Amino acid sequence: MKKVFNIGILFFLVFGLLLGVGPTGASALSYDGSDPVSTGCANDAVTKSYSYIGDSHDNIYGKVELKWSAKCKTSWGKIKLYHAAPYDNGAYYANAVVYSYTSSGTYRTRYTCGSNGGNGAIMKGQTSCYTAQVYNGAGYKAKAKGYINWDIASGTTGWY
Repeated sequence: MKKVFNIGILFFLVFGLLLGVGPTGASALSYDGSDPVSTGCANDAVTKSYSYIGDSHDNIYGKVELKWSAKCKTSWGKIKLYHAAPYDNGAYYANAVVYSYTSSGTYRTRYTCGSNGGNGAIMKGQTSCYTAQVYNGAGYKAKAKGYINWDIASGTTGWY
């Protein structure tokens, strides 16, 4: 009986530790392309870097943020405009993209607000959007870019 009890405790400790440390390896990469809100990753999100979205005439339209979740070890881009989009020309007014690279600089993937997992690009009357998320734990880095109508104005965050 004591041997069964010891095996039970060992089983509980091993699997408790595995489940308690969060996503690792291939399962962590499964967050790629997912929605940070519906996965719960946005619940502990912090802004790791941001940049103003400006044009060549020093007009500032808003800012783009690189969001990060410690719980999920993911990042995504988010745009916040200072005023509602005045038009969308049947396509969109503004969009964001999050880029994922390995720490050594190899491109991995990217997602926009319009990708599955994002909440859609900014259309007339709207002020914000967020991208799908990318895994951004050990061995990876990410940055985000926000832009107005095909780069009339843009901003790019730093890496995290």
